[in-house]
Amino acid sequence: MNVNFSVDGIDVAAVLTLPENSSAQPTPAVLTGPGFAGVKEMLIPAYSHDFARHGIASLVFDYPGFGASAGTPRQHVDPAQQLRTFRAALDLLSHDPRIDPDRIGVWGTSMSGGHALIVGATDSRIKAVAAIIPFIHLTPTSNVRLLPTLVSDKLCRLAGRPGLTIPVAGHPGELAAMNSDGAYAWAQEMAADAPRYRNQVTVASLPRMLRWSTAKAAGRIEVPVLAVLAESDTITPPDRVRAALRDVDQVQYLTYPESHFELFTVHGPAVRSETVKWLSAQLL
Repeated sequence: MNVNFSVDGIDVAAVLTLPENSSAQPTPAVLTGPGFAGVKEMLIPAYSHDFARHGIASLVFDYPGFGASAGTPRQHVDPAQQLRTFRAALDLLSHDPRIDPDRIGVWGTSMSGGHALIVGATDSRIKAVAAIIPFIHLTPTSNVRLLPTLVSDKLCRLAGRPGLTIPVAGHPGELAAMNSDGAYAWAQEMAADAPRYRNQVTVASLPRMLRWSTAKAAGRIEVPVLAVLAESDTITPPDRVRAALRDVDQVQYLTYPESHFELFTVHGPAVRSETVKWLSAQLL
């Protein structure tokens, strides 16, 4: 069912999926948001369906400026605002009488996997975290090829003109936020079921990403964590995830030999099955 909530005065569009055989008793629940510049119709519905089959409710939302949510500028990634969206979604779930507030988990992929780590570390309402190839941080040399575009965007905005955008996903060698690990092919495949998806992101999003890190918070997590990693991942390298979680006591690692997007394609069903099974074991 479609639901809405507010973040920073912006209307956020969400979907709440309840278990197929809901009882009179409050049900456990999980929440998530899309990965980098994605929308809620990409990848996530299959997870929500499987969680429902296991007796767990799911809440998924579009970030402000993306998909069916309101907000301007469009296609602008603001990590801090996205994290506030997670917290507002958690408020919605924890106050819903159909949901057991003591059995709520969070999961996410890539960018949202990083958000899941922070929420799991900083909000006691979260009882388990599943982070699939989670974002930890970028290096100062990341996307150095984009420097001229960053300068042009800054000059445009200083002159009062609209900022520039670039593709979210491109082929290797193309100017895009992501152009490795099969990013373009995956985005095209997922977009088939997501008419509101736009392969576009503001250039102003990129400096925000460069300054954003989930490492400090991830090291403080005290609830069980499932970390699903791709050993050849160049977008969210597995060594960064292991380093961020090295002081966390309750971590289970699930690894695959391939790269970032192959965990959603070749290994997609297996990753989904293991993630749903693990979170179900923590919450049921």
